[in-house]
Amino acid sequence: MATLSNNLDTVQSEGSLRLPWQFLLITLVYTLSLLVVASALRVQYGFPLDDSYIHQTVARNLATYGIPGFEPGQRSSGTTSILWTCIQAANYAFLSGIDPVLYNLCLSWALLVLIGSLLHRLAHRDGLRPLSCWILAVTPALCGNFIWLGLIGMEHLLFTALTLAAIYFWYDDESRTRRRTAIFAGLCAGLLAVTRPEAMIFAPLLIVARPKRLRGVADFAALLGIWSIFVVAVFGVNLYTSHGLMPATMEGRSWLYFHTSGGPHTLHSLLRFAGSWIMRLPRQFSTGFVTQLTSVTQFDSEFSLLGLLLAALGMLGAYALIRQRPARINFLLLWALLHFCTYMATFPSAGHGGRYQPLNLLLLFPLLCFGLLWLFERVAASGARWPRFAVVVLALLGGAASLNTWRTVTIDGIGHINDTHAQIGEWMIQHLPPNAKIAAFDIGRVSYLWQRGIIDLGALVDPSYTPYLISGRVPEYVEQKEVEYLVLPDDAAAGFGFLGDRSLKMTLLARFCSPVQPWLIGFRYTIHAGRCQEIYRLSYPDTVAGNAGH
Repeated sequence: MATLSNNLDTVQSEGSLRLPWQFLLITLVYTLSLLVVASALRVQYGFPLDDSYIHQTVARNLATYGIPGFEPGQRSSGTTSILWTCIQAANYAFLSGIDPVLYNLCLSWALLVLIGSLLHRLAHRDGLRPLSCWILAVTPALCGNFIWLGLIGMEHLLFTALTLAAIYFWYDDESRTRRRTAIFAGLCAGLLAVTRPEAMIFAPLLIVARPKRLRGVADFAALLGIWSIFVVAVFGVNLYTSHGLMPATMEGRSWLYFHTSGGPHTLHSLLRFAGSWIMRLPRQFSTGFVTQLTSVTQFDSEFSLLGLLLAALGMLGAYALIRQRPARINFLLLWALLHFCTYMATFPSAGHGGRYQPLNLLLLFPLLCFGLLWLFERVAASGARWPRFAVVVLALLGGAASLNTWRTVTIDGIGHINDTHAQIGEWMIQHLPPNAKIAAFDIGRVSYLWQRGIIDLGALVDPSYTPYLISGRVPEYVEQKEVEYLVLPDDAAAGFGFLGDRSLKMTLLARFCSPVQPWLIGFRYTIHAGRCQEIYRLSYPDTVAGNAGH
């Protein structure tokens, strides 16, 4: 281990950076980590989230009909990432529809290698010592939860890579390349805005962080000019698909997630948001933390105490890193904090595997390592080398545990989607007529398999549905749409008001469930979906929506 550390120091200190060697080492580490977690695909094949298939449905419709929408040939919302939808649509339009799991696995590999390389480059340009550069570049590959993002077929690794690229270009302000790098930074910031809508504040943040004395007015104009084109495009697409400036998902999803806690801005919701991240920290290393804590202040639990300890260690690592004054990395930390606060203020949920805040997962292992290094160096004799070796050993041990943990989480997550949503979809194909009118809450895998229109009850597609959802009139909406079949998670019928509605009759046709224990692990760690999926036939008072011939 000492030899490895000395070799890394030597490679960096010689200065003529043999970029190929650094790149190859980073590529090797991220490739191995991705292969460990992706080996889950040999046990269960698919995506571990139902939402992943919504992207595939919208992208396939875009490639087939030339219109962005969840319903075939009809413009609508359904995805908040315009750029990722286009990238997925390219598979169907130009590559004859390569298996989407394999397609996204290849994309993820390229993005992970790019992320690791950019992290090393940013740290190197900030003048951090060699070990710090390697901690920042390599330890995210040891975080199984971060690598898991590469298996879900969604936009969060792209969001991370564009963030790092924009920082890289904007802070490259040498006079001979200043204008060109400002243009590239604006392009990356613009692409970031069409990747995730909350990233629209990123370009102005870059300007605030890099004062005028370092970047001229012309650079600011280039950055904002290019960025503004993409922002206008975001608003334009939203107006076209959702008839509003923002995606249709926000209001309805906020109600679904937070109506039982008084709304997204109550103290209870905010504490639950903070607590969910505290609980996520121990879950990086073991599948044994399936207990759901009711409060972040539940200090009598070893689970919460371990989470608080890891959170304190991470904050200590942030302090140790900030005090070294690395401008680029400090801006990354600032953006991660603001991104976290944006969600806390608008949509305080860390669910679905923490994917809403991928920068937290990116920085988790580096900050834990910097925290440990700071502590060890405080107690070690001056010039002692053992703190660095101890950090490397602990990072490798923690990484092995984390990658194995999230391999298991991935297996259980994919298995659950295959056992429930996929089974319902296959049942529909075998038993329902092609023109059946179907409504569903979890619309991803079902719509992907059905390949026809499905009415969304999850407030992702139709803005006109949201008032019905919030006012408890979902049965009325379903009746207006003349829905014949209803696909719901177990126990959701009562929550949507169907059981108390005497204007329709529900006949259970099929029910598919996952085994309790693997479902529980996947649910606690990624909140993928309810344990069972059910399909009902609906009958109305004076009409029979599902006739006997069905």
